[in-house]
Formats: sequence, structure tokens, C-alpha cells
Amino acid sequence: MTARPLARSLAPLPEESLPGYLLRLSYRLNRSPVRVAELAGLGPVKANRLSTDLLLGLLPEAATAFGAAARLSPAEVAVLGLQRHQGAYPLLGTVHRNRTAGSVTGSWAFTLSTRYCPACLTGDGSPVQRALGGAWKSTWHLPVVFACPSHGTLLKHRCWKCQASSNPIRRGRATLLHRPSATGIHPLACRADGPNTAGSPPAQRPPCGARLDEDPAHSKNTALAADTMAHLMRVQQRLLDRLHDAEAHDPWFFPDLRAASQLIKLSWPPPPGILILPGPLLDLIDDHVEAVRPGVNAHPAGGTPALWSAPSDAGQCGALLLAATTLLTADDRVHLREGIQPLAQAAFARHPGSYTTLRRQNLSPALARALVRQAHGFHAAGRTEKASVRVPSRDCRFGIEHVPPYLPGHWYDEHFADFAERLDNPTSYTVRHLRRAASLKLAEMAAGGSYPQCARQLGVPAEKATSTMNKLRPQMARGTLWGDFETRIENIAQRLDDDKDRIDYARRRTALADWQMPADHWAELTAILSPRFVRMAGETGRLTATVLLWTELTQAEYAHSPVLTAMRRCGTDTSRLVDNIAQTYTPVNQTATVRLVLRGRLDTYAARLSTHIDEGQPVGQSGV
Repeated sequence: MTARPLARSLAPLPEESLPGYLLRLSYRLNRSPVRVAELAGLGPVKANRLSTDLLLGLLPEAATAFGAAARLSPAEVAVLGLQRHQGAYPLLGTVHRNRTAGSVTGSWAFTLSTRYCPACLTGDGSPVQRALGGAWKSTWHLPVVFACPSHGTLLKHRCWKCQASSNPIRRGRATLLHRPSATGIHPLACRADGPNTAGSPPAQRPPCGARLDEDPAHSKNTALAADTMAHLMRVQQRLLDRLHDAEAHDPWFFPDLRAASQLIKLSWPPPPGILILPGPLLDLIDDHVEAVRPGVNAHPAGGTPALWSAPSDAGQCGALLLAATTLLTADDRVHLREGIQPLAQAAFARHPGSYTTLRRQNLSPALARALVRQAHGFHAAGRTEKASVRVPSRDCRFGIEHVPPYLPGHWYDEHFADFAERLDNPTSYTVRHLRRAASLKLAEMAAGGSYPQCARQLGVPAEKATSTMNKLRPQMARGTLWGDFETRIENIAQRLDDDKDRIDYARRRTALADWQMPADHWAELTAILSPRFVRMAGETGRLTATVLLWTELTQAEYAHSPVLTAMRRCGTDTSRLVDNIAQTYTPVNQTATVRLVLRGRLDTYAARLSTHIDEGQPVGQSGV
């Protein structure tokens, strides 16, 4: 549809929003905003409501019609919509047209009721701005814009006279402008319903009409100290610089800022020493959280819990964003986690479902890792968190396929030789549990997940992982043992990072899942060995060799081998086979001449078999 040119038009002001432009244009034409919208090709308007979709920007056909009617270029039309900021502010892309008011506020995409700076609304003194006022800026609709650094003031969100918001939402229904069918209201006048003096319904009352550029309270000193205000202004300027920088877009900055702000609210009050802010700013956050906390389990219009939304009050919002910014500016991932973890634990304790929802947002890898709760050195997974802990706890150059299911003995000797004796009441099984736990932690670093999830990915029965953690928790409860454990694992992880010839243990487990030592190979390997070495003769010996080779190549525990697993599943007696394997690992037997010869032959066979698998060649029952 092509709209006829309007009798008169206006050039958009810098940073002006579409609703602000409609207010100025309709006042100049002495028409209502609804009528101007219809004449300019934005109609038909239903139920005297201008769609909030227009705040984002115009669809192509409507943009063409509006540009023709208002005599604006395509570029001038485009900058009237909030979508101009989507590259720098990706949260705008999280909402869709025809969404609910609650989904908009909960997502931090934009606010339907704008904030404003009275000094900016006064304008620059030019004739057109003396008559119609300055620009209602599009950025004032973004939750992260709470102050005007140019005038050193916090933005307003209510009329100084009637205390109503600039665009009240009634019964969950929002419109682009309040009183869109009214004519003759100045662009800078409050459009909220006037006082109810005659018992008339809101639609029949006159507007408040107070000039928002003439705020008598604007000149009053703020309750915040000058240095605190200066700090808020610096933070606001940095946020504005990011919004207007077309070259340095960080896709994670604003999503992380939103998540950190929501985390602070969910965990409020914070544990001591975590948020170091001036007392008045902490009081502002406290006032906001206390005001919305009663509704945390209620769902207002749109189904969004009240604790998700940004504060409407600019001071409260600025304090919250300053706290979130401080939280996110840690020097490294360790310090980021140190700041985030106490809040994560508190948020989970108070609102477990909401905390889990927060963790499912699209966040930077660093913040996603920091948000995963830790317990006893591992990702913690509560009842609501099972699917949301699959976040690698470290930036790794190795994958979970490169993690051996059972920490190799020489790795343990190098990194953990003196560790077991420091545990409370160590037993003969402590080393086994430490080797198993070390591999589980490496798997978590590479792929994320709770320790039972990591165990399953490594081919370790989840109940074995649980048994290990149940044994180690009381033994490592004292002092800094878990921290020392993590430090030693980090050293191993760095070794894996630097290894240019990492072994794909997952490929080996897959290749050997159904493999057994071919009978003719076993006969050849045991030829001319002592006839008295009957323990390793026949079928039992062949299966023993199969398990030993599987254990060596996969660096897993022999008890989890496919052969023994299948025998247990079928109810077959495994005692003789297990005894054979145990005898092989008994130190006194490792010096026996016959066993040494056989072990040497198995090592040679293992080297050939591993090369075969690592090169991607299939392994059948015919061997290698």
C-alpha cells in the first residue's frame, strides 16, 4: 500500500524513537497519533491501539509507505526502530512480534514504558524543538539505559505530578502510546489518566498534562553522594558506548549482564563480602528485591516471574547493573567463579527452579561455567539441574574422548604420589578411587556434566562413580584437600592440552567392544611356553588375554571390560578369570620368567593392535 504524502512532516531528531516521532508529528498536524499512523500507512488500527511491534521497527511494506507519507528516506525510517541496536544489543532478538508484555520485560529486550531525561526533552533551543520539544530517545526503552551522562542525572520513569508511568499497561495489554486517539496533547505532556474527580472511567478523564520537561524535582539534590553518582555515570557511559559502537560488538556482554543481574536478585541478600558497593546502592537493590519478592512465585501478565524483570526505577536499575558489571569484570575464570559461586549456591537454595532456568540462558562459556554449582570438587546437579550442567568446567584443547577412564598409573605416580596418605583414614582402595575420580574430573573439564553423566560417557558404571564419591567425600572433607585435588588435575589437563599425539580412548573402546583375542593368535602367543603354565592355557587364558589387552589399550578398569560384563550379565562364574587377571597384576608374579615372556608378547601384540585402531582400520575377530 502506498500512502499519500502528509500535508506537513518533520525531520527525525537524532536518536528519536518511533513513538516519540509520532507524538511530535501528530501534534504538529493537530491529529491523533492513531490517525497519523493510519494516514502514514501503519493501519488499519484495531481497537484504538497502536501495536508495540512498531517500537522494534517497521516491516518492509509499512516502512516504504511510512517513508513516502512522511517524506523520509529508508535510512531515516530505519533508525526510528529499536532494531537498529540489535547488533550491539542481541537481547532485542530474543523477543518476537505479537509477544506478551511480560515476555518483553522478563527478557530485558526493551521496556514498553520509556524512561526520560527532562533536560534532554527540553531540546536544543531551536524553533522546532521550542515548539515540540526534544527527542524521546529510542535507547530510553532499553533496560540498560538508566542515566543521562550528558546532564549527570538519573532518568525518570514516572510523572513528577501524578506518579504514573509514561505508558501504563492495563490488564496485561500494552500499546505503543497511551491515549493514542487523543488530539492536542503536547509531545512532552504526561498522557496518563487525570484524577478521578467525578467518578468517570479512565478513558473519559482528561490527561494529567504535566510537562515532563519542567520537572520541579529535577533540580533537587539526589540522595546519592557525588562520587557514587559519578560511578553510575561512568558505568552508564560505558554501556552507551557499547550500544553505539558498530565495530566492537560482543555477543555475550549484554546477555551476561542480564544473567548476572538476575542472579543477584535471585540470591539476595548476597553472602558477605561478595558485592562491594556503597551502602546507598545496596539499599536501592534491597528496596527493589523486597518489592518484587512477594511475587516471585506468582506469574504476572505474560507469565514472567517478577524477579526476572529489570527494575523500573533508574536508581535501582543502575545500582543493579553496577553490581552485575563489577561481578563480571573478574581478571580470570578463577576469580569469576569465586564471585559467582556463592551467589549461585544462594540462588539455588532460595529459588532452585528459577536458578536452573537462569542457567539455561544463552550465555558466554565463561559465565556458563562459573554458574554451575560445585560440590566436593565436581559439578553439582540438583533435581532440577540434571540437563543444565553439561557445561565444560574448563577451556580444553582435548576432548572427553582423550580422557582415559582410569587415570594411568604413571600419571598417578607423577601427580598424586603423596596425596593418598594425606586423606583421612586411607585404605587399600583409596588409590583406586582417586584414579577413578581424577578421570571423572578430567571428563567434566572437557565435556561438562555431573559425575554420573561423566562416568557414563567414559564407559564407567554410574554406581561405581557414586561409590567413589561417597568414599572420598568424608576422606577429603578436611582443610583444602579438594582444592589441592583440583590443582593436581589442572596440571594433568595442561599436559593433555600440550600433547600433540593425544589418544582417542573412546575410539578404542568402540573398536574393542565386541573384540576377543582370536584363538589362533592365542595359540601362537603361548607356543613353547612351559607346559606347567596351565593357568593361562585354553579358553580361560584367551579370555584373560582379551581382558588384559582391552584394559591396556583403553586405560580402563578390567572389571568394566566387555568380557567380564557379559559373563556377569549371563550369570557365568567369573572367579577363575578374575583370579587369572589378579595374578597377572600381582608384583611377585611379574618377575616370573614364563609370565614375563608372555607379558612381553602381549605388549607387542597390544602395540600392533593399538596402531591398527588409531589409524582407523576395522578390527574383526580375525585379529590384526
